[in-house]
Amino acid sequence: MCDSTIKSLQKVLQNEGDAIKPVFGICLGHQLLSIAIGAKTYKLTFGNRGHNQPCSNNQSGRCYITSQNHGFATDASALPAGWVPIFTNENDSTNEGIAHESLPFFSVQFHPEATAGPEDLELLFDVFLMQCRDKAARAQPLPQTIADFLIEKSYGKPSPPPATLPTKVVVLGSGGLTIGQAGEFDYSGSQAIKALKEEGVQTVLINPNIATVQTMKGLADKVYFLPVTPEYVEQVIAYERPDGLLLAFGGQTALNCGVELYEKGIFEKYSVRVLGTPVQAIVDTEDREIFSQKLSQIDEKCCPNIACTTVDEVVAAAEKIGYPVMMRSSFALGGLGSGVVDNVDDLREKARVALNNTTQVMLERSLHGWKEIEYEVVRDCEDNTITVCNMENFDPLGIHTGESIVIAPSQTLSNDEYNMLRTTAVKVVRHIGIVGECNIQYALNPFSREYYIVEVNARLSRSSALASKATGYPLAYVAAKLALGHTLPKLRNSVTRKTTACFEPSLDYCVVKIPRWDLSKFPTVDKRLGTSMKSVGEVMAIGRIFEEAFQKALRMVDLGFMGFEAGKVEINQEELVHGSEQRPFMLATALKRGYTVDQLYDLTKIDKWFLYRLQRIVMHGDLLKQYDMHSVPAPILREAKQLGFSDAHIGAIVNGNEVGVRTRRQTLNILPVVKQIDTVSAEYPAYTNYLYLTYNGTANDVEFEGDYVMVLGSGVYRIGSSVEFDYCAVGCVRELRRLGFKTIMVNYNPETVSTDYDECDRLYFDQLTFETVMDIYELETARGIVLSMGGQIPNNIANALQRANAKVLGTTPDMIDNAENRYKFSRMCDSIGVDQPEWKELTSVESAKAFAEKVSYPCLMRPSYILSGTAMRVAHSAHDLENDFRTAVVVSRDYPVVLSKFILDAKEIEVDAVASNGELVASCISEHVENAGVHSGDATIVHPPVDLTQKTMNGCLAIAGKIAKALHITGPFNIQFIAKDDNLKVIETNVRASRSFPFVSKTANVDMIAIATRVMLGLDPEVPPQVKPDRVGVKVPQFSFNRLAGADPTLGVDMISTGEVACFGKTREEAYLKAMISTSFRLPRPQGNVLLSIGGYDGKLEFLDSTRRLQQLGFKLFGSMGTADFYLSHGVEIKPVDWLADTEDIESIKDNLLDGHYDMVINLPMRNKYRRPASYMTSGSLARRMAVESKVPLITNIKCAKLFIAALGSENLNPSCSLVDCQSSLTFELLHNVTDAFVRAKEATIAEVKTLTASAAASGFTGICLALPPKHTLTNGAEYLDFVTRASAVAACDVGFLMPAGDRTIIEALDSQLTPAAVAATVAMLQAGRPLVLRASGHALSSTLLLASQFHVRVIVVEVSTPADLELIAMVRNQGVDVLCSASVLNLFPTTNQTIPWTQQDSDREGLWSLLDEVDFFTAGHGVVTNGLRLDTMGSTLPLLLGAVHDGRLTIEQLAKKLGDNVNAAFAILEQVSCQVEVVADDLWNAPEGVSNPFTGTKSHGRVSRCILRDHVVSIDGRLVTDKPQGEVMEQFATPPTSAVEPLVLAQPPARAATSSPTRLHKAAAPLSRGKSSSSLERAAVVAVPEPALPVSSCLNVWLRHPSRGVARIDALAPPSILKGRNILSVEQFGKRELHALFNRAHEFHSTKGASKLLDGKVMANIFYEPSTRTMCSFASAMQRLGGTVITLSDMKSTSVSKGESLSDTVRTMECYTDVIVLRHPAKGAMREASELLRRPLINAGDGVGEHPTQALLDVFTIREELGTVNGLHIAMVGDLKNGRTVHSLARLLSRYNVTLHYISPPSLAMPDDVVEFVKASGITQHTHASIEEIVADIDVLYVTRVQKERFEDEAEYERVKNELVVTPETLINAKKRMIVMHPLPRVNEISPDVDTDPRAAYFRQMEYGVSVRMALLASVLGL
Repeated sequence: MCDSTIKSLQKVLQNEGDAIKPVFGICLGHQLLSIAIGAKTYKLTFGNRGHNQPCSNNQSGRCYITSQNHGFATDASALPAGWVPIFTNENDSTNEGIAHESLPFFSVQFHPEATAGPEDLELLFDVFLMQCRDKAARAQPLPQTIADFLIEKSYGKPSPPPATLPTKVVVLGSGGLTIGQAGEFDYSGSQAIKALKEEGVQTVLINPNIATVQTMKGLADKVYFLPVTPEYVEQVIAYERPDGLLLAFGGQTALNCGVELYEKGIFEKYSVRVLGTPVQAIVDTEDREIFSQKLSQIDEKCCPNIACTTVDEVVAAAEKIGYPVMMRSSFALGGLGSGVVDNVDDLREKARVALNNTTQVMLERSLHGWKEIEYEVVRDCEDNTITVCNMENFDPLGIHTGESIVIAPSQTLSNDEYNMLRTTAVKVVRHIGIVGECNIQYALNPFSREYYIVEVNARLSRSSALASKATGYPLAYVAAKLALGHTLPKLRNSVTRKTTACFEPSLDYCVVKIPRWDLSKFPTVDKRLGTSMKSVGEVMAIGRIFEEAFQKALRMVDLGFMGFEAGKVEINQEELVHGSEQRPFMLATALKRGYTVDQLYDLTKIDKWFLYRLQRIVMHGDLLKQYDMHSVPAPILREAKQLGFSDAHIGAIVNGNEVGVRTRRQTLNILPVVKQIDTVSAEYPAYTNYLYLTYNGTANDVEFEGDYVMVLGSGVYRIGSSVEFDYCAVGCVRELRRLGFKTIMVNYNPETVSTDYDECDRLYFDQLTFETVMDIYELETARGIVLSMGGQIPNNIANALQRANAKVLGTTPDMIDNAENRYKFSRMCDSIGVDQPEWKELTSVESAKAFAEKVSYPCLMRPSYILSGTAMRVAHSAHDLENDFRTAVVVSRDYPVVLSKFILDAKEIEVDAVASNGELVASCISEHVENAGVHSGDATIVHPPVDLTQKTMNGCLAIAGKIAKALHITGPFNIQFIAKDDNLKVIETNVRASRSFPFVSKTANVDMIAIATRVMLGLDPEVPPQVKPDRVGVKVPQFSFNRLAGADPTLGVDMISTGEVACFGKTREEAYLKAMISTSFRLPRPQGNVLLSIGGYDGKLEFLDSTRRLQQLGFKLFGSMGTADFYLSHGVEIKPVDWLADTEDIESIKDNLLDGHYDMVINLPMRNKYRRPASYMTSGSLARRMAVESKVPLITNIKCAKLFIAALGSENLNPSCSLVDCQSSLTFELLHNVTDAFVRAKEATIAEVKTLTASAAASGFTGICLALPPKHTLTNGAEYLDFVTRASAVAACDVGFLMPAGDRTIIEALDSQLTPAAVAATVAMLQAGRPLVLRASGHALSSTLLLASQFHVRVIVVEVSTPADLELIAMVRNQGVDVLCSASVLNLFPTTNQTIPWTQQDSDREGLWSLLDEVDFFTAGHGVVTNGLRLDTMGSTLPLLLGAVHDGRLTIEQLAKKLGDNVNAAFAILEQVSCQVEVVADDLWNAPEGVSNPFTGTKSHGRVSRCILRDHVVSIDGRLVTDKPQGEVMEQFATPPTSAVEPLVLAQPPARAATSSPTRLHKAAAPLSRGKSSSSLERAAVVAVPEPALPVSSCLNVWLRHPSRGVARIDALAPPSILKGRNILSVEQFGKRELHALFNRAHEFHSTKGASKLLDGKVMANIFYEPSTRTMCSFASAMQRLGGTVITLSDMKSTSVSKGESLSDTVRTMECYTDVIVLRHPAKGAMREASELLRRPLINAGDGVGEHPTQALLDVFTIREELGTVNGLHIAMVGDLKNGRTVHSLARLLSRYNVTLHYISPPSLAMPDDVVEFVKASGITQHTHASIEEIVADIDVLYVTRVQKERFEDEAEYERVKNELVVTPETLINAKKRMIVMHPLPRVNEISPDVDTDPRAAYFRQMEYGVSVRMALLASVLGL
């Protein structure tokens, strides 16, 4: 088809000279040119190729993103001479371009001119034009011209990569979670550490956020829980000596810290290279003025702005720009200090606050209403640059991007706009010199191409985490790899696993992010959104269309909305304009009420595209409303699901319910499909396990293998549920995978590590709703679901999952409900003897007041099923109570709200524990510093506890055991106590992991989550042994008051902290100081000014000693008027001040705060006895607020203030760093006094001493014994002393000297010339007590030992080489000869350096290992000469020996003895004080290369970390780190010899080395230990905590391996005497005592759900004269479950009754065969007649229209179990109340309770008068109603009964009334969510089957409860 074109092209190519015409081929033109020159083309493997293809230039190596549209490629291997490839595809290495080497001909396969793609290579047209216009341009080879031109125009230049891969890198974390800096940095840091570990780089993390995953053991090699401040980071750098550091993964905290370290020269001082983006580039982006200048250099611009450093400059700049203005802070995160300001007064105040937090602000033109667009950009050191994700804000500019709804990819940009901004992003990032990842934000005029660059974040940001999850591109991981010098083309795409990471993801889905706010906790904070962040979390939803993702996201935020619901939020014009968390729902209401898209755009400036999509959702909701649950057509239902409607939302619209809609759509085969995150638009196979559900698809992308364990994550971060639950979920998944289980993680939070698809086998990034979890569960046929790791959100769907028959692993949902429901929990506590504060459910303000008066104020109000204390309040008066009651009812309408007695001045204690089948297996006790009244999430927590008594702790553990048993807990749980005077009361039990689990796990160094995971799977918990605590951990809350203008920074029962930090110390005070500093709390300067304002007399008195201590510490004290008066009267020097001074003598607190006069403020408000409205600001609250805004350290709790002052007075305030602060993923050991007892010196010179001691110190030896060579020059004592003096000045480690005797002839001719005379002569020269050091073997050894024994001297045989020699030594030792020996590593390990001749039989090595217990110490064998080469073994010795420990040949205790104590004892060396070596026992070690190293190439487990001499670190990781030598001459060797020689050294040819065999332990032989030692060797925690006053077992790691004791089963709590032998004829027999006993027993049976042999051998008669299904079968089931048997008489036609037998004869006959009779008879009164004749118990199963007591019992029990209580409820009885014996009995039984009864029936079927009168006599309120709808909104129980046809004489009357009262889904629309519908069954049509799927329908569960009640009844009446 193209033959003529190809021929024409060939003619053009053949032109010569001036006739040559440049040729540029594109796409097909490339293939035509290729064919024309004789090359070949071929079809691509994966078909047609599209967008975003990475193509590298062959000449420069640069990679460019291209657009393509083809399916063929040129074969680059078959190009003719003179032609070369110029571009190659990085994904599959296919050719993408060719060029002639000398002629102007070239072509490319891609489209550089693409109008729907990147513009990276449009410059090729410029190259072509140059070739056309300027023949001189053809002088250079065209391929090189292209490469050079592209580089020249790229705006960037390569950044030099690290010269070598760093060996150890410090990663700076972000600290405690705050508004603007949250969990996204946990994800980023974790990814970075993972990338470093893959490269074999040691990682050291500094992060005090103990709740994070990145601080979990097993990730970073070391984690320092220290403040991320320059002072502490420098200490860690000095301690660890890293050669690299990463700044970009810890948010603004890490960035600011790094910049300060850089400016102070710390990095240069310690030779630390900042990896990735250069610090100067960071400064260039953070400093607004410099940034603006940098942009102007490349013709880009920020919004017109002026940099200011003072308030006056700010005001002046605003006058120039004109109001309104935007103010932005430099070096700030989350928009801190930014905002739009429209007047000078507000500007002054905002500028003052902002400049307290930064050094510079930028004022710029306000662009409110413009679009805000973001790009995530990645660049490597070779200038390859890509944009990974493009996002646009739903909200216009003016709302911080962290506050805005964000959509990815952008939906409203044109291709021109998209690529204009993309090209700019690439240009800016290259110009700045970013290496790694960054974020660029734009303001785009919606009506033109005008744009401004808002900012560039030269680090991983919140948007980076979002972009990573939105695209599946692991930005942080890639950024870390790039920081190490890798390039994008060489890294792999983690989705395809084969293609390059140098690509731009192409998405076939839409992502929506919505923030989460908790502003309701801060009533004084403005709810409007702006440029400063207030949100505490965010969610991300994935859908195939915007509407689907948007509605998902709205549900994920968990604000109680089912989606884009209209009518639930009223329209507020102000909030519509400015934005608020309610604005999306206001938009729904507005659209529902007829607002047009144009009207809403004018108000909100939200792009109309989005508004039209929202309008579509509302319109479809209106369409749905035309149908009911069963009539909605399949196409309409399917479209609803495609638009993102949930089942629950649809159910609400069509007057149905969630389960009903679910059943309906499953019937219609409307099911979700599972889709993969595919970032390459299916051009290459995707292998990712990153999944989501959608209804906009037809096929699943994955196969379902089954048998996965599902773990539910924590969902959105909020105050009270944050990163700590992500730690728990990730820990659970990791343990499951370690155990070999396949895992599924379900979560939707983009900030989390749990949503990293590498963490699990399958990640479902989707909702944590019943609907979605069940969809996944059913699709995957999962083996079970773990709820207990994700906080409260998973727990909230526990009951729904159980009802759907999903298997919940761990504690059962009904037990979870027993813990959450206050009534159930309280009853349980009463039954097991556990005390609680007095409490009462709030049914009305009046009852609440009555209770409060009874127990006395204050009282605590708390709803159930909540987290973080939401709606909790302490009421100090009746007025408070009224306000709090109204708030609580609004917050939690459908859940019980309780009032409890609040105990003042009580201690709060927590137990975090794990139980298995109700038995406690592990527990940790922690104490709060603050008294009870501060929410546990805001409390300062200490572990192990310091102040608790033994009695209190024992009591806590006993109670924990009781509760675990009563709740049958399997898994994690947390109990909170209050203690006063050793009396314990339980506040609450959370049957799930708590927020303190990470803290206690890391402090105690025990993985509580792993233990909990194992027990939930039914495995051995593998609880580690109890360990002695070596440190104290203190957890401190992290607040975000500086971001919440107007918030009063005081603490209470409602949680308000956004994060937490924890640090460790030798003491509580040390840990507390470091933890406080970690929250950005500045220590007051010495002798600084402290402002005190202490509320209340008791508070002032309690704080008196602390005030005196402040004065003693030199602080100048200032006090508010009342405070100053009090302390002056007690002799404290303090200056009075007032908020606003009205005299010259009194200074103003306000003015002093503004002037920065105070270094610390301690403001302790009075107990809130007289609460003021939230809008009222006292002078105290104003002072607190101003302290926050002025960054003055503020303490508002008296206990914390006292602890802080105590710490100031007792602790060293200088920053420090030690292993106490550290947790390691590796096993660190400390070896003391590590000495090599025999190191050969080449010569007796100071230089040799310096060299050898330096090598020894670097290798991990604190000392060496240096064997000087023969004929050394030290001939007398004076020379020796001089040598020793000079040696000590240069020695890097401690050193002693072994001096040879005689001449060389004697040493070398050992066997032939060793004579008794020679030995005698040598011994004579020894000083008293000095040993004879001998190196000999075989005959020489035996002869010498024999001779030496005659002179009674100690003989030390060094470097024993054969087992025969060891056996000889053992033999003479047993004969009483004082002989010791050593073995060198050359003898014990095989050499691997083939260039060094060293041979030894394997059998010799094995023999040495088998006799290792006879070896007293180890030596290196350093300095042995073989073939003229001196061997260097020093650096290999400890790693090889540690490898033997790892392999089990040696214990660490043996190693410590054989390198330390035994050497000291052998040579009588005094202990080297504070000399120790830190080793890593399980890290992989590779022997260093070296000609003289015999172990080159050897691998082992174990390495030396650091060597410490007298508290000075002398070496780290094999490098000397001190300039000043720290060594000394070891004391035994410090005195001169009496003659020219010291101990004898007899040498012979070198010995050889060994492999391994298991060691056998040898009995200890004095004075040395050769066998296994019980050494006091310290482990990883080097600094021991002073002995606690309490036994260790009571305060830390109380691992209870035995069952909990003292917990009676509820069976035992119901004495048989209550019901034993009694007939059960009427409910009137039951009083409260009987009901309590019966129901407790029934509850236990229901909880265990297990069979029992309790009634084994017993027989029950079922005698039913009337038809029955439920009652008869229920009793039969109950009897059989208890082990009994059943005789049934039901078909009376086949019995003697048909012959006329009387009732009395029948029952008396059956009594002879049975132990108990259950009887039903149609005649009223038949029961009494029968009972009078019987000796056996009779149970009434119904007597006509009389009573049915067991039905009433099970009904009341059902109410009790479902709702927690019967008291206080409104119970409606509906139907045939006249003939319904069930309602007769029930009404009578309910009269025992405080209830209100409502009767609804046809007039002819009303409740009988005798029943009404009976109930009335009990004082119960009764009401009669005409319809259910009249009262449905107020009732708690709707009890429906059948209109009984058999009771009607007139069938027409029956037909008239039978359908008068029917319960349908519509009936329940306005009913409470936690009400229940009951029915004794059978039913006819009084309850529609559509109601069955409503979770409130309890009538089938009622049957289950019935079995439990009848089990309890049978067991009780039979007396068992």
